[in-house]
Amino acid sequence: MKVEYFVVVIIVGLLLTSVGYTDTLKILYLTKSSGFEHSAVKREGKSLSYSEKVLTKLCNENGWEIECTKDASKVNAENLKKYNVVIFYTSGDLTQPGTDGHPPMKPEDAKVFLEWIKNGGGFIGLHSANDSFHSEGDKVSEYVEMLGGEFETHGQQFKGKVVVVDKGHPALGNFPDVWETIEEWYVMKNLNKAKMHVLALLDPGDERKKQKLYDRPPYPIIWCSEYGKGRVVYNALGHREDVWDSKEFQELLRAHILWASGQGPLNAEPNYDKVVPSK
Repeated sequence: MKVEYFVVVIIVGLLLTSVGYTDTLKILYLTKSSGFEHSAVKREGKSLSYSEKVLTKLCNENGWEIECTKDASKVNAENLKKYNVVIFYTSGDLTQPGTDGHPPMKPEDAKVFLEWIKNGGGFIGLHSANDSFHSEGDKVSEYVEMLGGEFETHGQQFKGKVVVVDKGHPALGNFPDVWETIEEWYVMKNLNKAKMHVLALLDPGDERKKQKLYDRPPYPIIWCSEYGKGRVVYNALGHREDVWDSKEFQELLRAHILWASGQGPLNAEPNYDKVVPSK
């Protein structure tokens, strides 16, 4: 009996180690703004930005290590080896100094980053991450194709309804089935419908009557996908500081990080046509 028990313990230990549950997650949070700089990522002096403080606290509570940076040159082959998950709250062409003047990414490292994801890295794009590396003309950029969609425009902020369409998905954690919050709601283009697994929709509700831009059926606002061997999550929320303060958004961040790091089932089969209403 003791031998059998010992064997079981060894097997379980090996399984846990193989998927990284015994390792401390290491996260890189990049807030380089080559384009518009959001208040949630803007630093005052040497202090961390609002979102950096919230995310650092969340990581500390979960026993994870996080590096917050505006230095996009840290996205390179050697440095990426240190991280399980990379999170972008960025804007513009990150190979250019742009608005905030912090070091840009080398052009060749933009491709290195995509290869890192393909080889099993976890990536989370928040809010204006889809306002980065824009497509040119009719050609969708590799970054946008990976992320699953691209910022087109937004209207006035309003209270919208986030409606979960895949209840129980590990990338959502204990997020409620429906959540109403005031936000700056993005309208996207170049959605990678053939690849994305939609997790939640934005229902504009009565705002359809007030802003023509939102006079449309519910549309994807949070989704995930598989990119090579890597896991990708995009969440369009995060413009407002009070959204960052909410337990609901923080639960999404926690669940996104765990799922992107490879923990839990993949569940990323394309489902756009099944869950997104056409009218």
